Amino acid sequence: MWAKHKTQPPHRWLAALFRQPPKGFYRTPAVYLSGGQMEVEHFRCILTYSPDCLCLQMPHGRFTVHGDELKIITLTATRLTLRGRFLRTDFADEQEVPPWNR
Repeated sequence: MWAKHKTQPPHRWLAALFRQPPKGFYRTPAVYLSGGQMEVEHFRCILTYSPDCLCLQMPHGRFTVHGDELKIITLTATRLTLRGRFLRTDFADEQEVPPWNR
């Protein structure tokens, strides 16, 4: 026999559909890669930058991009756009000590 399912009234279903996201959702760091361009949102600061490496301080660690001919195209308070040939990315937790500080 099929179990009976309770259905929600339309107003509750619509309210759940259009509810607000959790607190801090729009400030979560994000990385987007499309071809030879990368966007990083919601980083704290640039720690190091050279044509072959970019290291960013994130809220809970460090994000490092390794590549060739890396160039910062746009830089705002909340977003960085990087262009070049991307070889590797690394993420280190806040507790880890970076290799250059050992």
